[in-house]
Amino acid sequence: MRRLERSNSVRRSGRAASVQLGIPAIDALLPEGGLLTGALHEIEAGPAPSGRVASHDGAALGFAAHLLGRFGPGTILWCRRPTGTFDAAPYAPALSAWFDPARLLMVTAKRDEDLFWAMEEGLRCPGISAVVGETRAADPTAGRRLSLAAEKNGVPALLLRAHPAPPQSVCATRWRIASAPSCSTPGLKDVGAPRWHLELKRNRFGTPSAAETPSWLLEWNDETHCLAVVPQALHGSPGTRFEERLVG
Repeated sequence: MRRLERSNSVRRSGRAASVQLGIPAIDALLPEGGLLTGALHEIEAGPAPSGRVASHDGAALGFAAHLLGRFGPGTILWCRRPTGTFDAAPYAPALSAWFDPARLLMVTAKRDEDLFWAMEEGLRCPGISAVVGETRAADPTAGRRLSLAAEKNGVPALLLRAHPAPPQSVCATRWRIASAPSCSTPGLKDVGAPRWHLELKRNRFGTPSAAETPSWLLEWNDETHCLAVVPQALHGSPGTRFEERLVG
């Protein structure tokens, strides 16, 4: 019933009920073959191969930017609460690989309560295509309000969070993404394409069951501007001689 209600709500607002990620292996697991637009989604920065989790993770930001670029035209409201001196705002030239940075409307909040309020107001504002919030905080009440506002207006809400952080139980999906070693061309010392390790930690309205956590190794292609799953034969196989470097 909730899926039907959400679908009707976003269609009344003139938006698609879901947006494909462009990765068939992942889209097949999501409800209606894509990421629900009228819903709250979490993107969590996972540990790098070194075991360290950056406070401002490039892989998590890149995956969030990939999603934002697929939500259609309109203003992107990006709300953030800086956590330290070296916590810089997203770098516009890097985001341009996924969408026009001129679409960004940045909001800086001093308190988590103000950040959640700005996100909720943005979800109700005409012309907003998506709302992003960077925070470590977990507020069940705020999470429910964001989920309801996203559902009512058909606007996707993304919570971008550093790991570890308490999860929001009302989110439709929760993703954990971390940088993965990139493979250089055999015989060369070049830097390969960025690779990310992606886990689907929660998939509320899709498959598989909650007991399963599917994961993929993804590679970004600068020429096609697409993410693709790296075949198992091209990573982790015996005898692989590609030189690996962490670039993403």
